[in-house]
Amino acid sequence: MAAPELSAVWAEASALVGALGSAVAGGEQTEATNHNKGQLDAGVAMVFAAGLFVFNWGSRKGLLEPVARGMLLPPGATQAQVDKFGQSASEALFYGLSFVLGMFVVPRQPWIWPSALWWKDKPSGSHGELCDDLKCYILLYFARYFQGVFSCLLEHKRKDFIEMQIHHLSTITLIFVAYNNEYCRVGVVVMLLLDPADVPLHFAKLCKYTNRDGLADVFFHIFGVSFFVTRLVFYPYVVWSAHIEGQEFLPYAGAEWTCVGLLYVLLLLQLYWFSLIMKVVVKLINGGEVEDVRSDDEDEDGAGKKDD
Repeated sequence: MAAPELSAVWAEASALVGALGSAVAGGEQTEATNHNKGQLDAGVAMVFAAGLFVFNWGSRKGLLEPVARGMLLPPGATQAQVDKFGQSASEALFYGLSFVLGMFVVPRQPWIWPSALWWKDKPSGSHGELCDDLKCYILLYFARYFQGVFSCLLEHKRKDFIEMQIHHLSTITLIFVAYNNEYCRVGVVVMLLLDPADVPLHFAKLCKYTNRDGLADVFFHIFGVSFFVTRLVFYPYVVWSAHIEGQEFLPYAGAEWTCVGLLYVLLLLQLYWFSLIMKVVVKLINGGEVEDVRSDDEDEDGAGKKDD
């Protein structure tokens, strides 16, 4: 099959973004149609990924880091501190916008609850039909994590660099398999659950970098609660539904078990990160302060000392 022309990709991307914008503005949803357009969708996802990559680094280097150095960070801040501030600010923006867009689109889907609707009547082909606003949300989410794989390579290495790359690659693969096998219903529920906790986390980091320790503690508490509720209560229910409930409505084969396996990989990562959160909680109980548990492998003066 010949690759789609750039003009067709751009026209499709513009139509999808327009539908998403209409949903945010309270407009009517477009009619649900068969969503998978193969190479055209792949082209749109790559356009989105390129745009998000440029926006990510352009906003960091052109706005966030200069403002941080000139107004927000303490005098004498190192380049590493400026870089970390820009990284957290851009991630707070990305996660926050993604969650807001998801809240405009996902909850109004007719199959959002009960969870049996994520699986019921799937063999009929109805699960392959999506409104354009939901399709745009899915492709943007895929594009965000796709560009994130490359952005991680350009950023300061964190203690959990490997875990973050596994998280990115697992999420990308999960979205790809779900999209191409008409499991978008459960996929968008997972997408919506994974975003909100990261917003207060990065606000806590920003407060820490700007010496607002008391406010950092407040945001960390909000982060801990939201992480526990969304990723250790709601998300395990989704994993249970995919592993157990879904088999009540359709036979499982390669694609289904691949999705289930990837969901478990993501669950294990949530448990790992929750163990890091608990270390900070213990420190707070003992009278300490919030610190970035995903800190750089090397300290900021370049002496090569490992962080605790």
